[in-house]
Amino acid sequence: MTESSFAGGGDQAPRADLSPSQRWTLTAGAVLLHGIVAIAAWRSATLPAIPPDPAPLMVSLITNDAVPLAPPAPPTAEPPKPVAAPKPVVPVAPQKTPPPVLASTRAAEPKDMQVPVSAPEPRPVPAVTTPTPVQNTPTAAATSATSTAPSSEPAVPPPPKTLPSSAVRFLIKPQPVYSAASLELGESGTVTMLILVDEQGRTKEVQVTKSSGYPRLDRAAVAAERAARFQPYLEAGVPSSVWVPHSITFNLEER
Repeated sequence: MTESSFAGGGDQAPRADLSPSQRWTLTAGAVLLHGIVAIAAWRSATLPAIPPDPAPLMVSLITNDAVPLAPPAPPTAEPPKPVAAPKPVVPVAPQKTPPPVLASTRAAEPKDMQVPVSAPEPRPVPAVTTPTPVQNTPTAAATSATSTAPSSEPAVPPPPKTLPSSAVRFLIKPQPVYSAASLELGESGTVTMLILVDEQGRTKEVQVTKSSGYPRLDRAAVAAERAARFQPYLEAGVPSSVWVPHSITFNLEER
């Protein structure tokens, strides 16, 4: 474009000399520039705000030499406690005791001495006894009848006699049981007993007079005697209870 053209046509608008391809390029560049600006504005709005750096702290070290220590306070002495003054002792005046009165050794002489006169003793008079007649009153008769009447209480039977073992015969002989524990431990010995046989020939009581030395054997012998039966003992044809001795021997060799 020359100077003459500007000078002659100052009132006219400049003519567009851009081709269609140049116009499209300029439009795309403008759109891209707007997109970049919009993205930058969006990122600046979404990013967190970065706090400002904190102000620096000033620290100074304090040493022991800087502050002088105060000297310890001297110990305070406690004032002495006041001592109570002793109470004054009041002297006690001795009591005066009156002088003892001496009794006179001379007995008082009675003015009028009277001599007692004894009365004469009476003579004993012999007593005369008269016999009292015995009257047959009903009370005396009842008393004599009561003393001569027989007592209505039953007589207490005498205690059973103790007889030899041959005086009573067995109807059922005792069968002692040798326990397994006694066999295992090897217990043996003889048990001597005193048996009370009642009027029916049954064993009423058993007393061990001599032990075998083993309580287990003694119990077995007592149980065997309680199961035995005897022939009742007759005294004047009346059955009566008697004590009879009997022994049972436990021997391991006879098993």
